[in-house]
Amino acid sequence: MNQEQLLTHHKELCNEAYELMKKKNHDYAGKDGTTPFANFEKAEMMGLCSTESGMMVRILDKISRITTYIDAGELKVENEGYNDAVIDLVNYLVLFSGYIKSKEKKAVK
Repeated sequence: MNQEQLLTHHKELCNEAYELMKKKNHDYAGKDGTTPFANFEKAEMMGLCSTESGMMVRILDKISRITTYIDAGELKVENEGYNDAVIDLVNYLVLFSGYIKSKEKKAVK
């Protein structure tokens, strides 16, 4: 893969992640979209862990799947390959970044 191919891959991967984020965030945040972090905030509301720690658990889940792929050379769950884990990881990191940014903006007010 050369640089141009890598950048094309990046754009395609990010577009795929973006489209998946829109669909999944609708399902988790509700149709009005006013609470994009709702599923993570629920863990904090239940006293399980902070919203950020809840996000980190999901990020580590995806890293574990990628590690298994590296070690075993395959994943057993049908219709969920390493690329799905990569896209989910991208989206969890975007969610984390967005949550922190949102929290910082609230602190400034």
